[in-house]
Amino acid sequence: MIAYCDSSVLVRFILEQANSLVELATCDQLVTSVVTQVECLRAIENARLRGELSDDELAGRRGAAYARLSGIERIEVSPSILAQSERSFGVVLKTLDAIHVATAIVWRERRAPSLVFATHDRQQARAAIALGFEVLGATRG
Repeated sequence: MIAYCDSSVLVRFILEQANSLVELATCDQLVTSVVTQVECLRAIENARLRGELSDDELAGRRGAAYARLSGIERIEVSPSILAQSERSFGVVLKTLDAIHVATAIVWRERRAPSLVFATHDRQQARAAIALGFEVLGATRG
């Protein structure tokens, strides 16, 4: 199985939050957008600013983010992905969420017709389901 992972999935692993998608360990390949790294590092910094992580924990979590991302193929945001991001997905999506869904669409069309979409974001999940993706994770808290 090949899975597209949005940042919400990776952040749960990196911050050691409940309901992580442990079944992703059985995937043959994981892919994501290059924007995922920025989103993950921002989530770590925001957790520190909210008092959820100490400065020492911040360094460890950043290291964990880089380690987790090193095993995932990252897809550049191309003009074709940006064009897909502009389309209607049938649900309200924030800009980066639209880029994630569009990236998965383009990857599925070019490389992996059976690509599954892994997210904890319900709006992204709704859009992905409407586009025919099997979705992992959105039904978990």
